[in-house]
Amino acid sequence: MALEQQVWKRSRPLWFRLPRLARIGWILVAVALGPWRRRLRLAPDCIRALLLVRDLYSPLPGLVESLLQQGLRAQHILLLDSGSTNPTCLATLAALEQSGCRWIRLSPQEQRFGPYAPWLSRRLRAQIRGWRYPYLVSDPDLALPTSIPSDWLAQLFSMLNQHRSVLKVALPLTISDITLQNSAAIKAHEEGLNCQTAYRLLSRCLLGKSSEATICTTDTTLALYRPAQFFSTLSIRLPLRYAIKHLPWYTEFCASCEYHYYQAHKLNLFGEWSSVKHAGPPDHVV
Repeated sequence: MALEQQVWKRSRPLWFRLPRLARIGWILVAVALGPWRRRLRLAPDCIRALLLVRDLYSPLPGLVESLLQQGLRAQHILLLDSGSTNPTCLATLAALEQSGCRWIRLSPQEQRFGPYAPWLSRRLRAQIRGWRYPYLVSDPDLALPTSIPSDWLAQLFSMLNQHRSVLKVALPLTISDITLQNSAAIKAHEEGLNCQTAYRLLSRCLLGKSSEATICTTDTTLALYRPAQFFSTLSIRLPLRYAIKHLPWYTEFCASCEYHYYQAHKLNLFGEWSSVKHAGPPDHVV
């Protein structure tokens, strides 16, 4: 178990290993320096999207289509494959590559970083640093409902420009219709993201009492990231009218052959309600 914990820690960014006081200090510095960060003009054709893939494939075409409808270029959609082996997933990735997306196969060493490869892989870090423009990161197991306002990308970008102290702005996740047996635990976790005193104060001070958006700590979702070398979970979530679905929270998806294959082949250190006891609450699905 000691060796497993060491591997787990090395597979996660420094943010998760910092003491709480150090995190608070970083947040205070970020808030102080925020007003001096430059504002950017929204240009969807300049935005890259990193889709984190490992054997979950059925939502990918719809997710890619949603990005294309927002004005992203197909060649700017990067499919970061951390070791997929499901034949149908590989076929889906090949088809998306044929349509213009970039299929990036992570090396075995990079695969151990799981969903944090964009910040821990030297190769990917160098690419991101060279962009100097906000970029999207998303898990593959999300679905954007038809009811979501069409300006969701513009809203993410506007919020990132307006509140330049946060690392990212994310779409919230729907929790009202979860069908899993442990739905109460999932809802408690999601509702608790913005209940910490520090985040409540930040939300009130920076967003105002009337704002439907919230400052919180969030990991798994579709988010627009500010170009930065350092990773943190400090983010803003848009109002619930922009909520999207996290498919592993629904029994129909969990009963699928696709999800059973994923569960049997996923990286043990990552995944929805990981079996690793010290991994804590829901994390990126990889």
